[in-house]
Amino acid sequence: MKGETGMPEEHTECRYEKVFTVQFRSLGEDLQELKERVNRLEQTLARGVMLLIANLAGMVVTLARQLI
Repeated sequence: MKGETGMPEEHTECRYEKVFTVQFRSLGEDLQELKERVNRLEQTLARGVMLLIANLAGMVVTLARQLI
C-alpha cells in the first residue's frame, strides 16, 4: 500500500500474518500439551517397570527359598 506521500509503507502487514501468528501460537500450545502428556506417560511407564522389577525380585527370592 502507498502512504500519504505516495511511497510504499515500510511496515505493511501481510493480510494472513495474524492468522499465521494465531496458528503458530496454537501449535506452540499443542506442542507444550504433547510434551506434558509424554512426560506423564514416561513417569507411568517408569513406575510400571519398577513394579515389574520388584515383582520379579520377589519371585526370585521366593523360588530361592523353596530351593534351599
